[in-house]
Amino acid sequence: MRHDRLFDVIVVVDWSANSTPKRGADSIWVAELDADRPDAAQPRNISTRGAAATEIEAALTAHEGRRVLVGFDFSFGYPAGFAAAVGLVGAPPWRAVWQHLAEHLADDERNRNNRWQVAADLNARLGDNRFWGVPPARASAHLTTRRPAGEGPLALRRAEEQLRSISGRRPFPAWQLLGAGAVGSQVLTGIPVLHRLRHCPALASRASVWPFETGLTRDPCAGRDDAIVFAEVWPSTVDLDATVHEVKDAQQVVALARHLTTLDATGALAARFAPELPPHVDPCMVIDEEGWVLQ
Repeated sequence: MRHDRLFDVIVVVDWSANSTPKRGADSIWVAELDADRPDAAQPRNISTRGAAATEIEAALTAHEGRRVLVGFDFSFGYPAGFAAAVGLVGAPPWRAVWQHLAEHLADDERNRNNRWQVAADLNARLGDNRFWGVPPARASAHLTTRRPAGEGPLALRRAEEQLRSISGRRPFPAWQLLGAGAVGSQVLTGIPVLHRLRHCPALASRASVWPFETGLTRDPCAGRDDAIVFAEVWPSTVDLDATVHEVKDAQQVVALARHLTTLDATGALAARFAPELPPHVDPCMVIDEEGWVLQ
């Protein structure tokens, strides 16, 4: 381990909520970049979420004794107040949400899952259809095809997403489950996988989730040489190299892995883990519930 950088290995994952096994565009892509071999990164395409979780777990286990950053491209949290509004008790709120989704989201080896029912049940608990977007045949009183009128009791976007909206990037809210650009289904299917990876016996003692378990700190590894840090990322923020692969998703995971590795090599990555929050954003809200995007 070279101590002039934070990480030995950086992994970037482009997630997918497909309900059947799928490869190619709009499926799961993973890029793994070893800081000692920065030109060796090749994107891997994985057809199911179960297979992706197994492969990522094996890769992280193989990197025992090394520092690994793993970035997933979906929201790690919901707007502040969500956990309390749906009656998920426990401190901190993010952990209660992760535990609930891990216990209730069923996802088999063929990507068949019950995310529509999970979202409908959460809406019923909330007493408001905050989640929306579902195939017409699966619509119900608690989950509609279109966004309900009115603002509802919870914000449309997290604080970090509101900042990006002001800058003109317009991220989709985690409440929207279906439609072009929608990300909500990736959140519902992705958080249970993160929960599994965070707590699997081979990784649990090494792993932490930024910023929920690390805080907003320049050293999310807390000085450990064998740390695994999971972080939320947004691959579309970096320029792509079309020569890497014909599929855009593959280009994105490689581009972001290279970008983060370059930041780390120049000493600039540490500051990204301790962003300066706007005065109106409560750091406790970010750390306990909403999360933040590493960029």
